[in-house]
Amino acid sequence: MELEIVVLMVAVFGASALQSATGIGFGVIAGPILLILLNDGSAIQISIVLNLLIASLLTPALWKQSDKALLKNLVIGLVIGSPLGLLIFLSIDIVTLKISAGVAVLLTLVLVLRNVRSKTRQTAPGPGRIEQVSIGAVAGIMGVCLAMPGPVPAAWMASKAFSKETIRATILAMFVVSYTVALALQVGLAGIGSDVSRLSILLAPATVCGILIGQFFSSRITEQVFRWMLATILVSTATMLFSTLG
Repeated sequence: MELEIVVLMVAVFGASALQSATGIGFGVIAGPILLILLNDGSAIQISIVLNLLIASLLTPALWKQSDKALLKNLVIGLVIGSPLGLLIFLSIDIVTLKISAGVAVLLTLVLVLRNVRSKTRQTAPGPGRIEQVSIGAVAGIMGVCLAMPGPVPAAWMASKAFSKETIRATILAMFVVSYTVALALQVGLAGIGSDVSRLSILLAPATVCGILIGQFFSSRITEQVFRWMLATILVSTATMLFSTLG
């Protein structure tokens, strides 16, 4: 068990650094590793707690860079999608959960790759409200059942040519709402065990250290590198999910 704790600490350190630098990464990197080592729903709950810690620490400094109108619609979608995410979490087995997440991640990868070689426009094209709310709903579903609300809206924003600063700030602000709702639903309807609380506290210092490292590198990442990193994260996520189906 001690070796598993060390592996988890290294995983959450690297994943939180990536999330701090890009806006996503913790749920899609640390989440699958938690699933591999713990192999039950507690992995999702720990990921939710640590993600909420990261978002709460980073969002105040980045709030001005977020797209407030888009964020509002994403949050509306989150409120709609989150209860469905809990229903999925409680009603389907872990293998089906991983397959569904892997397919969703691969679909979002297509969106990123369509734009990854093109120059970023100076202004976003302003997608419709229904589209924005729909993306938020998908994020809400994945946030509660997999602790992974970030890949779909981040990939979608990248495909719409939002800047990396706007993507990072908006996604992290969305995370505060997403993970707060997800944690409330998990506590109220699924229940949180003592092991979840113990491991979350144990992994919190490594998470905070990762945040500090990610902050240092965030301003040194160009738009093109950001999009390639996003694509790499999505590929890694799908690979890890499918590789743990057994």
